[in-house]
Amino acid sequence: MNPFDRYQFESLSLKGDLSILSATHEPDNFPHREEQISRMADAMSSLLMGMKSTHLILYGKTGTGKTSVTKFVTSKLSEKIPDRIRVCYINCQNYDSPYSIMVNIARTVLGPERIPQMGWTLDRIYEYLVDGLKGCQKNIIIVLDEVDKLVEKNGGDSLYLLLKITDESQGISGSIIGITNDTSFYEKLDPRVRSRLNKESIVFPPYNSEQLRDILLPRIKAILPEDYYDESAVNLCAAIGAQEHGDARKAIDLMRVAIELTMRDSAKKITNDYVYKARDNLEIDIMRETIKTLPTHSKIVLLSVILCGEIHPNSATTGEVSAIYNKLCKQVGITPLTQRRISDYLSDLEDFGLISTTLKSLGRYGRTRLIRITGRENDMKRYALEDQDLKTLSEIKQNRQYKLDENL
Repeated sequence: MNPFDRYQFESLSLKGDLSILSATHEPDNFPHREEQISRMADAMSSLLMGMKSTHLILYGKTGTGKTSVTKFVTSKLSEKIPDRIRVCYINCQNYDSPYSIMVNIARTVLGPERIPQMGWTLDRIYEYLVDGLKGCQKNIIIVLDEVDKLVEKNGGDSLYLLLKITDESQGISGSIIGITNDTSFYEKLDPRVRSRLNKESIVFPPYNSEQLRDILLPRIKAILPEDYYDESAVNLCAAIGAQEHGDARKAIDLMRVAIELTMRDSAKKITNDYVYKARDNLEIDIMRETIKTLPTHSKIVLLSVILCGEIHPNSATTGEVSAIYNKLCKQVGITPLTQRRISDYLSDLEDFGLISTTLKSLGRYGRTRLIRITGRENDMKRYALEDQDLKTLSEIKQNRQYKLDENL
């Protein structure tokens, strides 16, 4: 049997492409971002006259349209002066070093075949890029998405180097557009960088629910006939997105998943129920799902580490974890495992990223493992105690006294 046979997708007749609700879709208009678009156009209009543009820093939380608006504005500028401008978009999460950014800019502006994959120093790439930009007589716009990540990892020198490339004193006309959700980004820069970064700041405020509805509706109408969705479902997506700091991306993802769930169930209309199901699908807590699937003994070991951590905030030893583990097993009526098996479970928990361990030498007394929790302790405890076999441990709240209670 083919597992895909049950998906008929006959319930909803899509009149448009679902990719309209994807993160990669670039719309033709941006409701409630007219002011930001106008200010960016004003700042960059000098490029139309062959003059240098102002550097821009765009601030705003995730999903407020910073990146999409930037791509829209720079594409429209490129339509106006296609022979006099080059736009280089760089996501600083992916390209997070001056070397990788320089190579990316050079390949975008001067051609991918010019620079070998390996072998050139940063100085040589810089000189080659500057010479190439002088020769091509083009304005360059360098878009640095999540620019704060670049500065956090490499310091101000990375941004200073890019600012030098756009310096008119070298015969190059260019500008930088930095995109960040860190409102204190500029203040964290050293004075040397700030003196070169003569910038204009533009803030992208969070969307409210009505604004998110205005963003969602045109996309949904392009995909579905009106009788295939409840308007209340659209409003619900918008409301949930507004709760998530006005995140348009969250609202759009919710509607896309709600449509997919409706189609999988061969239902005839997208309702609030499918929006709630979509929210649950998108918000599955990976930690909870991981702990839920652990063997019972592994959960008891995890609880033992948590209890030890509350008594010894810095770290606990294997022996201390084992002592509490034996007490917990006794309380739930389970035969405890050997020290070796406990060590195996500790290794498994470390592989899952729930704990971290380090070896410590005790001199002539050998070595021991120091163990600490790496995530949200209270949540981990709650998820582990959802196991029906561990119900009798639900009262382990006062943990600082628990270790001293020898009656358990």
